[in-house]
Amino acid sequence: MGPLRIIFAASLLAFAIANVPAKSGRAPQPAPSPQNQDKRTNDQKKTGDETIRIDTDLVMLNATVINDRGRFVAGLKRNDFSVYEDGVKQQIEYFNTGDREPISLGIVFDTSGSMIDKIDGVRDAVEHFVKAVAPGDEIFLIRFSSDAELAQDFTDDKRRILSAVDRLRPFGSTALYDAIAMGLERAGEGKHRKRALMLLTDGNDTSSEIKLDEAVELARKSEVIIYALGIGHGERGSFGHGGGHGGGIFGRRGGDTVDMDVLRAFAEATGGEAFFLEDAHRGGRDLIDEAVLQVADELKRQYTLGYYPTNTRKDGSFRKIKVEVTDKSLRVRAKRGYHAQG
Repeated sequence: MGPLRIIFAASLLAFAIANVPAKSGRAPQPAPSPQNQDKRTNDQKKTGDETIRIDTDLVMLNATVINDRGRFVAGLKRNDFSVYEDGVKQQIEYFNTGDREPISLGIVFDTSGSMIDKIDGVRDAVEHFVKAVAPGDEIFLIRFSSDAELAQDFTDDKRRILSAVDRLRPFGSTALYDAIAMGLERAGEGKHRKRALMLLTDGNDTSSEIKLDEAVELARKSEVIIYALGIGHGERGSFGHGGGHGGGIFGRRGGDTVDMDVLRAFAEATGGEAFFLEDAHRGGRDLIDEAVLQVADELKRQYTLGYYPTNTRKDGSFRKIKVEVTDKSLRVRAKRGYHAQG
């Protein structure tokens, strides 16, 4: 073999050796074609007997269904519901019941100076509430007076929450809106898709940096349900639900300082409920205790619905939502809209 042939053969051998994959390596994988990728950023979540896609385009709703006697209605199926966005019917892609939907839950506790004669009763009610939530739900606690502070971060250890509640002491003024903003932000970082806040207060905001309309807008843009308990001071009144005005089921306000219009604004923006609790221990009843246990019960009985909007424009506009059930004698409470991504 001549010198040129020897050099050429050696070159071929060296090239072949250099391109043989190592035994422990893997051959490079081709990049996926953009046409084969889902247009949404998503992952997989297993629920019951179905796997669903969870992503930023999925609009989630929590719906409470009540009959004409005010009782929760259980046992409804996906096809019992209809969801409309700006009047256009949407296809329900996700459906679950409250007893199978874990919650990331925040308690926002007023510890301003005016709570000094009520804090023991409210603390006791919150302890009952914590014991009533489902195992595995994660809870955090915010206390607020002149400012707002995270007293206990997310935990599923109920003893840690109860210990933090027991340490609360009343002092200072009332930074209500700041506390709600903090609660919405923290709840939004919860590990569960369903999120809620329970707010307990006896007064008006006096020291927040954020304004009311800004706080309500934050609530409307969130996926957090707000339950607001207004604890009154007057000698007259009754225990009732959000939706009433003046007298009615809210009872008379007398000289009470609770601004129920404000609390209703937060509840209605998020599909929650507002309660006015005046003279809460009259007649041997504990109306605060009854209210918090009703909230715990409702969270377990709600239906969770999800849909991908037919309107795919990301224009930041507000979209109105209406949820209906087939049985028109039933009432559905859910958030009334959301802001599209901008």
